[in-house]
Amino acid sequence: MKHMRLFRSRAGVATAWMLAVATPDATLPRLPDPATLRWSMQLPLSEKVVFRGVVNFDQAGVAPVSMMYPAPNAVGLLAGVLTHALISKGSRESQKTRIETEANKVLEPYAPVIDAFRYTELAGRSKAWTLSGTQMPVLPRGAGHPDTWVVVVTPVFSLTQDQTTLVLDNTVALFAPGESKRSSYVNTIRVISDAEAEPDPVAHWTANGGELLKDQGGQLLGQSLDIAFADAASPSTTTPFRTIRYMEGTTERMERGQPITEQCDRVLLRSLRGTLMSVPVKASCDDTRRDVLPIAAQGSG
Repeated sequence: MKHMRLFRSRAGVATAWMLAVATPDATLPRLPDPATLRWSMQLPLSEKVVFRGVVNFDQAGVAPVSMMYPAPNAVGLLAGVLTHALISKGSRESQKTRIETEANKVLEPYAPVIDAFRYTELAGRSKAWTLSGTQMPVLPRGAGHPDTWVVVVTPVFSLTQDQTTLVLDNTVALFAPGESKRSSYVNTIRVISDAEAEPDPVAHWTANGGELLKDQGGQLLGQSLDIAFADAASPSTTTPFRTIRYMEGTTERMERGQPITEQCDRVLLRSLRGTLMSVPVKASCDDTRRDVLPIAAQGSG
């Protein structure tokens, strides 16, 4: 059985990380090189790793609620409009809940594995895939850290409806030694794995007690940490915005953003919301192109 991969080579990830940190710019880095600092990691308060089914809200619009406004005056008209708005909002929220509930059904075959997966195990697995050189023992929430920096993570995983791809959304906050309220850096990083083309995805993900699913989670978490550290230590992105087409499972999606690093089959970009996304793209590698190239050498597209 093919082992899962996030990038074509771990060397490529390391190169991307170093390029992100070392990109020349007139401004100074916001933080020192994270690899030179002492780190601890704080996990979510809940023990069990959170999983969801990928939801597509593109078709989730609620049809307008037709309503007459029998208002004798402006005050009555305003009250009618506000009532209409509340009804429409309630309808949208109700539909959103139904869609999310339906999407989460994709997780039912994986319940035994997911229910037994703990954040402490996830953190341990991520260390094998963190290439920034940081060493991060787990620090209990609320514990003091006078001598170390702390990275607070909130990883949430989603499984695509075709069951080929795992998606991580990880909100990362970095705190200086002794600081617990004001973060030095905070952002959300989304990492989408390459699609796993398996005829029986349930058997693929749950084999050996879910070893592949858990290991993929560790890869994604480790990569998200590398991305966050690089972003915290690097100048802001200055490349032009462009539309990136990428794959989420077997579905092609689009995102408007600023490319930071590009590989032959993966792009790291900053979205219009300021979040970071590492996404697989449809492309082919050739011998004349390096695994990672500076954005300036590739053009704005």
